[in-house]
Amino acid sequence: MNTIDKSGVSVEEIIRDFRNEHSIRDHELKYEILKKPSRGFFGLFANKLALVRFQLPESSDRVRLFTETLLGKMGISFSNIKAKMEGKTLYLSIEGVVETGFVIGKNGSMLETIQYLVNRVFEGDRKLERIYLDADGYRERRESQFLNKFLPQINKIKIHGKALTLDPMSPGERRIIHRHVERDKGLRTLTIGEGEQKRIVIFSSKQKESEVLQQSKQENGSAVKASRPTKPRPRKENGPKLDSTPEAKEAESKAPAKPERQNRPQRPRKPRPPRTPKAPEKAEK
Repeated sequence: MNTIDKSGVSVEEIIRDFRNEHSIRDHELKYEILKKPSRGFFGLFANKLALVRFQLPESSDRVRLFTETLLGKMGISFSNIKAKMEGKTLYLSIEGVVETGFVIGKNGSMLETIQYLVNRVFEGDRKLERIYLDADGYRERRESQFLNKFLPQINKIKIHGKALTLDPMSPGERRIIHRHVERDKGLRTLTIGEGEQKRIVIFSSKQKESEVLQQSKQENGSAVKASRPTKPRPRKENGPKLDSTPEAKEAESKAPAKPERQNRPQRPRKPRPPRTPKAPEKAEK
């Protein structure tokens, strides 16, 4: 732990400012009051400043303490949690778990959920990039079985220097590949694609990402075109469809011809009767 001394007008103000500055929670706060502000005797020899010494825990200690508190609230019994720091990656291992099946969950689902929650809580810590959580060596055994399928291909990258694009994987499987390659300084990883089609590209650290991306786009583009050949669309014809088989033509020739439609004669119009002129009205006498 790091020791930090802070001074201020009051002890409460010093503690409040320290918690906000370092994002310290109540269960992480450890301090010692060295001096309290005093008014003195008749205003003489007054000490207006307070001095507090804080014990600032390391990032690994904070994550470990938070995980212990979280598992305790979940009712999970265990012996201890080991923390190991590699660069900005923290590895936590829960040991002596009583109910291992509950902590791990189906296919590691519960362990993934707890790990995701811990990463979200400490995502603002600049000293940490990733936090991996394991329980009684479950992840270590699973990762070794999963990686055995890709180790021969990964080792060939160091010899030939050609980038390797893997098939689409789940987020958990991609993290296993990333974690393994991170430990090798001669290799790097890159993620391409979207959604369920995300893939990992493993390449030599001597190569540039732009070159690897261009090469990967060319390979994936040609594969997509080959798997989806384009077929010519049939042209749409106006009018009814005609059968062009010989049988249809012979039947059409033997069929009786349809009688032509004759025009009906128009009826003569009756002449209108002539209008009779009205008789002139007699003038009144």
